[in-house]
Formats: sequence, structure tokens, C-alpha cells
Amino acid sequence: MVQEKYKEILIIYSDFYPLVSENLLSAAKTYLREKKIEYDAKRVDGSLELPIVLSKFKDKYSGFIVLGCIVKGETDHYQVVKDVCLNQIYSLACKHSLPLSTAILTVDNIDQAMERSDPNKKDLGTKAAAVCCNLIKMLRN
Repeated sequence: MVQEKYKEILIIYSDFYPLVSENLLSAAKTYLREKKIEYDAKRVDGSLELPIVLSKFKDKYSGFIVLGCIVKGETDHYQVVKDVCLNQIYSLACKHSLPLSTAILTVDNIDQAMERSDPNKKDLGTKAAAVCCNLIKMLRN
């Protein structure tokens, strides 16, 4: 059976927490390479920038994987960043029927983020890549 080749997937990732982002990004890239799917990656500084980049490139790729981490702090900033980021991303995805998956970790502490991003534990980077690929196939039919 010949492997279906997609146009390209764009991985958009925030590296505000570099170790977490590297785990997520590495796992997503590994999955895509194993499936022989072409991809590009764009880095942003923080989670609030993720929807801006998605909006700019929404018509240029077949699918999107959005990665990042938002850690709860002592102020309401966590809630604002989480709500704005996720609302904007999913508003764009729904409005434009974008095959999109996220592993934007919303956690209480960095230990939870490391566990969720670790390819040998919860491996949410790989899961996000798989979800994106599945959505591309589903939305093509």
C-alpha cells in the first residue's frame, strides 16, 4: 500500500518553556517523519502569539499542529493567556474547517508539563501529530 503524502503540515510552537517545547516538537516531528509527511515548523515566544501565526498561514498548509505550555502562576494571567490562546485557535479552526490539533499543555506546575510532554510518558506531541493527520484524512472525504 502506497503511503498517502500530504501537502505540508505546519507545526507552530511556543518555546516559553524550552524543555517542554523540545519534547513536544521532537515527538511530533518524529511521528511525521516516520509517516513520510512533509512539515515546516515556526517558533513563537509565547502562547498568545500562536493564534496570530495560525491566522497568517491558515491557507498555506494542509494541517496544523500547535504546541506550547501554559503554567498556572500566582495571578490571573494564566487564565487570560489560556482562554485567549485556545479560544482564538479553535475559533479559526472551526471557522475555516482547519485540520488542527493541539498539545498546548495547561498545567499547575512544570513537573506536570514534563510528564505530559515526555515521549516515554504521556507523549502528547506524538498524539497531537496523529490527531492532525487523522483530521486531514477525515476532512478530505
